[in-house]
This record gives sequence, structure tokens and C-alpha cells, in this order.
Amino acid sequence: MQILVSKEEKAHSLSAPSAEGGFSLIEMLLVLTVVAILLTVALLAIPNHDDRIWRNNLDQLVASLNAAQDESQTTGIPMRVEINESGWRFSKSDPMAQTKDSNQPPTFIPDAYKAQAWSKAVIIEPLQLNLGAEYVAEVMRTSIQQEKRSATLIRSSDGHFNWSSP
Repeated sequence: MQILVSKEEKAHSLSAPSAEGGFSLIEMLLVLTVVAILLTVALLAIPNHDDRIWRNNLDQLVASLNAAQDESQTTGIPMRVEINESGWRFSKSDPMAQTKDSNQPPTFIPDAYKAQAWSKAVIIEPLQLNLGAEYVAEVMRTSIQQEKRSATLIRSSDGHFNWSSP
């Protein structure tokens, strides 16, 4: 079945689009306003990444210090840690003690003792600790600052570490 269309109808259907096609200026402005409001709410809902990274750095440092402290007490091999403005690193105080027992791995958690760098520059008094080799009698506190943030690294009298923020 064929539909017959006159030449006038063909010309009218092929001509420029009617005024009713597309979006009006008000519709476009309304959509842009809604998108802007949604983006604003989304940005406010996302936490500050710098603060989260700062806390992650501190948590990683404390976890590594506690693991090293526990390992050095368990194995009897002292471990040295250096903490400064560039980051922190661990080393065995007695490298020959690692080779005495070839069946024992050099560390329980080797990835925890890799040298780490701060995410952003910090201000800290350089610190060297010998873990597992000394008797801890008094609490140690070291201040760490980064831009507007500050924290205190605390070593308790039982030798374990944590951090606090004012």
C-alpha cells in the first residue's frame, strides 16, 4: 500500500524545522542550575583528600612502628627506625643475625618496613629509635606538622606507638 503525497506536502516536510523543535533558553538555564546545585552538593559531600592522606600516613607509620617493635621483641633482633622530614625507614641493627637461621625469613612483614615518604612535606625533629633493644620506661612524644595539620607521635611506657591530633 502506497501513500500518495502531494508536492506541497513534500516541500513542507523538507523545509526548515518548525519553531517548536529544540530547547528553549529557560529550559537550558534550568538544567544548568540543577547540574550546578548537584555538583556543589557532591563537592561538599567528598571529604578533604589531604586530611585523609595525612591520617593514612600517620596510621601507616604507627602500624609499621608497632609491627617492628613486636617483631624485634619476638626475634630478639633489634630494629632501627629513622623518622625525618622526608619519611621513615627501618633497618636491622644486627644484619648478621638474619643469616644465622636460613629457614627464618628476614622479617615477618617485609612490605611494612619499606622506606616510606610523606605525602607532603612535614616538620619533625629527626628521630632515631632502636626498637626491641631498650627498656621503655617513660612516654615519648614527638610533634609532626604538615601545613595546617599537626599530630603527636606517642610511644607509651609499654613500647607501643599511637598518634593523636589536637
